[in-house]
Amino acid sequence: MRTRFLALTVFTIAVLLGGIADSEAAQAAKKTATLSITRLDKAGVDKYLESLKGKVVIVDFWATWCPPCRQEIPGFIELQKQYGDKGLVVVGLSLDDETETVKEFCKTQKVNYPVFVVGQDTTAAWGNIEAIPTTFILDKAGKKVGAPRVGYHSKEAFEKEITPLLK
Repeated sequence: MRTRFLALTVFTIAVLLGGIADSEAAQAAKKTATLSITRLDKAGVDKYLESLKGKVVIVDFWATWCPPCRQEIPGFIELQKQYGDKGLVVVGLSLDDETETVKEFCKTQKVNYPVFVVGQDTTAAWGNIEAIPTTFILDKAGKKVGAPRVGYHSKEAFEKEITPLLK
């Protein structure tokens, strides 16, 4: 609990100082989030996503133990590489219990986007995620586009949905 509070406090201070809003700091935050996987509660996720307004965001609920989730991740890595400089941010919200497990997985898979470990408060806020992967696309205003995508979807399927939003 104390670690969660500390991580949320540091994150909140960064947001309040405007560090995540500008592009250089946003790139640093993405690298930091990927390298040092942290646990965020619903309020922390909300603040982080709020800081991404003006970008198209793919929000992926997943877990390291989920085969279809693991199958999707290389596509998300490619999408982040290909469209990150055009305004796309992929955000992974892991449902794993252990942050160290997620950190090791992200390191070995060379995940290039921010990943956070979340709990039931976050899944409930997004509509009680009942199966994973469950993925949402947010437009530049931060609004959900279409229905949640449940189960494995290819890179090409996501690409088809995000490219019009990036214009």
